[in-house]
Amino acid sequence: MNHTETAAIVDVHRLAFGKEEGDDIAWLAEVFLGLADTISISAKRDGKIVGNVLFTPFNFLDHPDAKCYLLAPCGVLPTYQGHGVGKEIMEASIEHLSSVGADAVFVLGVPTFYPRYGFVPTDKQTPYPDLMTAPEAWMALELTKGSVKKLSGKTAAIPQFMQPHWWDTSQHG
Repeated sequence: MNHTETAAIVDVHRLAFGKEEGDDIAWLAEVFLGLADTISISAKRDGKIVGNVLFTPFNFLDHPDAKCYLLAPCGVLPTYQGHGVGKEIMEASIEHLSSVGADAVFVLGVPTFYPRYGFVPTDKQTPYPDLMTAPEAWMALELTKGSVKKLSGKTAAIPQFMQPHWWDTSQHG
């Protein structure tokens, strides 16, 4: 990925998340884009990136062979929201993750958006289970049949995402 694409994706997330969260989410996106294991799916309109979703490895410490990802962040430029861009990047990313043999995808997100794409609330642990005040926001999408049921125990995201504030759902609502 070249510098122009990275800058465009970071900008999408900054603008999509607004003044309150935009800079923090943009920083996270930029860090994730610099990691070899990150999967990035974008949507373009008129040659311009208008939506993006990122996936980073998500590990169940007792199940090291499970190939799981954490979806974060997912953003669409405000002027393109409500025009099918989110749907496009979600459908493309699910297809891509299935094609690379991912077992499951987890997201701590908007409970009214992700279920449209097959995500369901899960009782699998986040890295900071004590901070989970909105369990309906923690969801999983099983891509390999039966894989989520087998998962249990402690989890870990990539180091940059292992900060407690990213997992504290009491701040949102």
